[in-house]
Amino acid sequence: MTKISTSTRNGIGMPLVGFGTYQLSVDQAESCVKEAIATGFRHIDSAEGYQNEEGTGRGLKAAGVSRDDLFVTTKLFPGYKQWGAPEKDFQQTVDTLKKQLGELQLDYVDLYLIHAPLSELRLEQWSALEELKKSGLTRHIGVSNYSEKNLQEILDANLAKPEANQVEFHPICARADLTGYMKKNSIAPIAYSSLAPLSTWRIEEGQGGEVLAEIKEECQSVTQEIAAALNVSEAKLLLRWGLQHGYAVLTKSSKPERIRENLDLFDFEIPDSDMARLNQINQNQAIAWAASGINPMEAAPPLN
Repeated sequence: MTKISTSTRNGIGMPLVGFGTYQLSVDQAESCVKEAIATGFRHIDSAEGYQNEEGTGRGLKAAGVSRDDLFVTTKLFPGYKQWGAPEKDFQQTVDTLKKQLGELQLDYVDLYLIHAPLSELRLEQWSALEELKKSGLTRHIGVSNYSEKNLQEILDANLAKPEANQVEFHPICARADLTGYMKKNSIAPIAYSSLAPLSTWRIEEGQGGEVLAEIKEECQSVTQEIAAALNVSEAKLLLRWGLQHGYAVLTKSSKPERIRENLDLFDFEIPDSDMARLNQINQNQAIAWAASGINPMEAAPPLN
């Protein structure tokens, strides 16, 4: 594989290891983002749906790092009729990013994503993202939780190709076909919930980590064995697995020591034989949204 390091960036200039803010309170987002940047993270991942961007913005400002050195991603929540959430039209999409920029205390974001293909208006929303890029409010545009079919419908509509797709990606949910499609079309892959196979993932009440716990046992056994042999933590092993598949990866913790550990992924390499063992675990089973009762990769309604 190509040698990767802390300075390596993907095709859109994104540092390969990012700090995510999902399930952090506003105050936690502020302190953790500041800590992450102090530790060395230069890629911060946020979203409208996380409801903590005011704190993320305070953390970004307090970190005291040049804006040019940071890569900030955020996401549009598109609306979802089944949850009673109104779907956003073109102008509402534009206005949403402007509001988010105010909360983040930024003039632009580096990457703006549609969080999931949950809206009948997703092509209209994508057209709005194209306009936001033209106006300089975002440097790059992409999607999240999009299948090959949902990506292809954008291309079939003769709209701009998404520059990135952020998806759940770990040995239980390896998405070989989607990964190949994105590589063929030069769409940067970004992994979230890389640590979902671990028994320690989302263990606090209400976080949903217990859902589908029974399908994780084989992965946990193999992960423990390989991590011990390589003398690394299981978390580092899973994150490194994503990197070696060509994905940028996102980490999240509220503990300073874990924040530091999760950035340090470049001092070891998983041998091909162990990569193969981890690859064989794949069930194409999504876990991250299971507690919400939907799989966002399969929830797209017919286009309006």
